[in-house]
Amino acid sequence: MFSLLIKFIVFTAIAAISPQVSSGIKVRGTGAAAAVALVFGLCNVLIGWLLGWVLAILTWPLNWLTLGLFGIVVTTAINAILLKITDLVLEPFELDGWGPAFVMGFLFALGGLLTNWL
Repeated sequence: MFSLLIKFIVFTAIAAISPQVSSGIKVRGTGAAAAVALVFGLCNVLIGWLLGWVLAILTWPLNWLTLGLFGIVVTTAINAILLKITDLVLEPFELDGWGPAFVMGFLFALGGLLTNWL
C-alpha cells in the first residue's frame, strides 16, 4: 500500500512538471496532475499489463540483444498509449499529438524505474 502511495506522489509530481519540459503538454493545476496520475494508474492496471505482455513477447529478441535496454523504449511506448487514453478521459489534461505523449511517457517510465528501485 505504501509503494502505491509513493508511485502516486511521484507520478503526480511528474504530471505537474511535464508542461515545463514540453510545450505540447497542458495540465491545469495540481488537482489535474493528481487526476492524471490516478487515471493513468487505472489505465495501466486495466490495459497496460496486456500491452506490456504482448510487446514484451514481440520485442524479446531486441530486448535480449540490448541486455534489457530496449525495455525502456517499450515502456515509453506503452505509457504514451495510456497517456493518450488519459487525455481522452480528462478535460483539464491535454496532449498535442504523439510527440508530447512520448516525452511524458518517457518521464513516467523513469519515474516507474525510480519507484521500483526504492
